[in-house]
Amino acid sequence: MTGLRRALDALYLLGGIAGGVALAAIGAIIATQVIGRQFGATVLGADDLTAFSVAASATLPLAYAFRHGAHIRVDLIIGRLRGGARFVMETIAIGISAALCCFFAYAMIDLATDSFAFEDVAQGSVAWKLWVPQGLVGAGVALFAICLLDDLVVHLSGGTPSYRRAAEADALARAGEEI
Repeated sequence: MTGLRRALDALYLLGGIAGGVALAAIGAIIATQVIGRQFGATVLGADDLTAFSVAASATLPLAYAFRHGAHIRVDLIIGRLRGGARFVMETIAIGISAALCCFFAYAMIDLATDSFAFEDVAQGSVAWKLWVPQGLVGAGVALFAICLLDDLVVHLSGGTPSYRRAAEADALARAGEEI
C-alpha cells in the first residue's frame, strides 16, 4: 500500500508543479506583452494563451492543494457533529464531491477528444488547438476526482482523510506559535 500511496502523492505533486508552471506561463506571457509594447510589437494569440494558462493553473493543482489542506472547507454542520453522524456526513460530502468531479472530468475529457477529432481551433488571432487546454482542465479535474476517491477510501477504511490531517497539523502549528 505504501507504493500506491507514494505513486498517488507523486501524481498529486506533479499536478501541483504543472499548475505552477501554468501560473509562471501567465507571468511570462504578460511580461512579453508589456515588453513588446515598449518596442511597438504585439504578441499574437497572447490573450488566448493567457486564458488557457489560467484554466490550467486553476485545475491542475486542485488535488495537491486538497491534500495539503489549502482548500476552504466550511464546517458549519460537519464540525458540530460527532461519532457516527459525522462519519456519515463526511462520507456523503466526499462522495458527492467525488461524483461531481468525476462527471466534470468526463465532460471535459469528452469535450477535448471531440475537439481533437474535429480539429477545433480557437477563434482568436491564432488558431490554437482547443483540445490542449481542454485536456489540461480535464486532467486536473480527473486528478482531483482521484484525490477525492482516495480520501473516501481512507475515510471508509477508518483512517483520517488528508484534509483533516492537514487541518489538525495546522491547528498544532498555530498552538505552537501561541506558546
